[in-house]
Amino acid sequence: MEVVNRAIIVYAWSLILLRLMGKGLTFQQKPYDFVVMMLIGSASAALIVNRDVPLINALAALGVLAIMHTVISLSTLNNLLKGFIGGRPDLAIRNGRIVKQNLIKNAINVEQLMAALRNQGYRRIHDIEFAILEPNGQLSVIPKSQVRPVTPKDLQISTVYEGIATPLVVEGQVLRQNLFGAGLDENWLKAELTKRGIRGTDAVLLLLLDTDGSLYIAEQPPLNPFKAFFVGEGKDKRQGNDPDM
Repeated sequence: MEVVNRAIIVYAWSLILLRLMGKGLTFQQKPYDFVVMMLIGSASAALIVNRDVPLINALAALGVLAIMHTVISLSTLNNLLKGFIGGRPDLAIRNGRIVKQNLIKNAINVEQLMAALRNQGYRRIHDIEFAILEPNGQLSVIPKSQVRPVTPKDLQISTVYEGIATPLVVEGQVLRQNLFGAGLDENWLKAELTKRGIRGTDAVLLLLLDTDGSLYIAEQPPLNPFKAFFVGEGKDKRQGNDPDM
């Protein structure tokens, strides 16, 4: 029972610390982000099963790791420390030519570079203006203007504002803040569902309101878990075009 209690407490404390450290910890991870996540994960697992370590000491140790990470993150606001701690981007390709010294510096070989380019849909190096090795290990690619996809702006075609579809119902739950923010209410929502033969929000898996006023409605799949597993689909009801997701 003690192990269960320790697991619950350590898990909750670790989750709180990760939330306090911010989304930057998981968004575009930098080397020190990876280190602190690895340490917190390993330490948490060890502290749960190791009863010789007092629980308060274990929580304090995790707290120290979180404080150290926060201090390091804030120190990267200084340009002198940013490059040393977080690293700086390096050019892997410049004007269609491989920058070999930067590949060596980052311990990356040509085969790995080519694989990363293929993953992004590029087959020829001479089509690439710049390929940048980011501090988080990702490869950013800027193709030459001659091979970039044609846009409406290139063809001088005017476009209309599309925006982002607003979710009003997700898995049967009405998102009232979104509903009221769109100037609507639950009476309107009920009327729209009734018009489409849907008995209520409990039967709705997802309901989106597009910027042009059209609706996308996906009904809940069957409640039978075996049927849902093997069939795996529900009904979609659309009014107008599907909003982009």
